Amino acid sequence: MGEILGFFSAKGGVGKTTMTANVGSALKHEFNTKVLLVDTHVFGADLSSHFGLLNPPVHVRDFLDGKLPANKVIYNDPRTGIDIIPGPLDPGKTKVNFSKLRQLLDTVRDDYEFILLDTPPWLGRETSGIISSVDEAIVIGTPTISGMLEARRTADMLRKRGTEIRGVLINFYRGFDYELHPEEIEDFLDDMDLMAIIPEDEKIRRALGYGVPAVIASPNSPGSKEIVALAAEVGGFEHFERPTGIVGRLLYAFGFR
Repeated sequence: MGEILGFFSAKGGVGKTTMTANVGSALKHEFNTKVLLVDTHVFGADLSSHFGLLNPPVHVRDFLDGKLPANKVIYNDPRTGIDIIPGPLDPGKTKVNFSKLRQLLDTVRDDYEFILLDTPPWLGRETSGIISSVDEAIVIGTPTISGMLEARRTADMLRKRGTEIRGVLINFYRGFDYELHPEEIEDFLDDMDLMAIIPEDEKIRRALGYGVPAVIASPNSPGSKEIVALAAEVGGFEHFERPTGIVGRLLYAFGFR
């Protein structure tokens, strides 16, 4: 039975969609797991664009409204092998009811090892069905005081609703003097685990233009390497960084690590 994890932040622009796409791709590509990605950000859906799918004719709203079963709204990306339930390009005027999201996901849960949810940048009554559908939450923050306060606020809101926090990942780290450094970030997190610090990486941004997640388009970039290590932690896998160069790759292939 697959584990359902959600990437959360009550603030937009922190990279939830990018992390959902790339962690899912790493779980599939690097660790050979069956992964389903679900875009629940129906008023700003763009998870599918990370895979080159720009205008899906059917989507998560058809799934939630009970118009179509899960197998009719799941797209398989041929380049990554990942299954995706996309969000609608046009959100429509009526509200989306997420109260049955967990029930609907349970119909396909046995087909996957991991189901990852990309969530909206707010936590309110209308998103309670999303929050209650996950087994655990991964909170995304940025390496500034305001970014860390927002991450703490997000985690507190999730905990009040009974959601277990798997950990926190910090995105867009550049190591500038005005940013919090790793030890300061850990102090801010208090009792929560710091899962990863993802560096600012132009190749991650560039990959979106290609419609291929960075861990596949640019696997040796600093950001991609950290995301693969994060995926290993998410999945509980032992991880050895793959070396670059012909000799290094040959040694790695024959078990010399």
